[in-house]
Amino acid sequence: MSRRKLELQSIDVSAWPTVAFTELDDVARATFETRQQAVLRYTAGESVKAIERSTGINRRQLYRWLERAQAPHPDGRPFGFRALIRYLRIADYEQVCDVQVRGERGSRGAAGALTQLFERYPELTGWLLLQVKQRRVLLEQRHTDGHLRTRLRGLQSMHDEFLRRCRSLGLTAADYPFNTGDHAVRSLSRRLKAELLRTFGTAARSAGASHLKGLPRLDGADAPAAVRPYQVVEFDGHRLDIRLKVVVRDPLGFAHEFEMERVWLLVRLCRINAGEVKFEADENALATR
Repeated sequence: MSRRKLELQSIDVSAWPTVAFTELDDVARATFETRQQAVLRYTAGESVKAIERSTGINRRQLYRWLERAQAPHPDGRPFGFRALIRYLRIADYEQVCDVQVRGERGSRGAAGALTQLFERYPELTGWLLLQVKQRRVLLEQRHTDGHLRTRLRGLQSMHDEFLRRCRSLGLTAADYPFNTGDHAVRSLSRRLKAELLRTFGTAARSAGASHLKGLPRLDGADAPAAVRPYQVVEFDGHRLDIRLKVVVRDPLGFAHEFEMERVWLLVRLCRINAGEVKFEADENALATR
């Protein structure tokens, strides 16, 4: 049976980012593997009817996953196999209607409400970005069982100030965020984490870095012209989408394993001749351990 959608006939899955699906729980891993096999068989030329019969996946679902996988990711690449992960959202939720919270627990109709609030009151957005710039809240790593967990230091005081500013804008107890059980503290926490990790500079500062030289300037000013080698050096950081496991043996011969979930590749280039000054993988500044 021929494919119905012509735009899906020339898909190159070799360029798609992969997923460490072995780290998922049993249900999520089984779901991902079923979807991945259906996509791979489709791109290999197998008929849609045969895929439906063997996997139990509806062709509409298959087409939807293929379209999601080709959507652009914020990192500049397509979502690829990441789009097949269960419950993964590839676009921000957009709240169109007014927020009407139903009940005290869970979302209860408030999904996307914080984004809508910031869109209606740009001064709240400016205030939040200023707090991030002034480091009023910091992102800290917590010790967990081999997985990366973070928490915000200073969230409570910032949430209190957030509510005071909402009251000053005329919002009442019937309005969001006052009509929710937690007054949107979890939504504010997620928004802050996203802002703190948006760029390399903010991520480094939130992790405690105090000296950051060579990062692009946001005021549009150009760097001074270089007249001799190594007078002006450019610095760039690239987060690598890899997982590494380091095995260290102690003096008694016992092996200790450490998994690195965040690896940054740091590059410094000389402006005058574009020569490489230093090339290193930094596993300390912004790595898991």
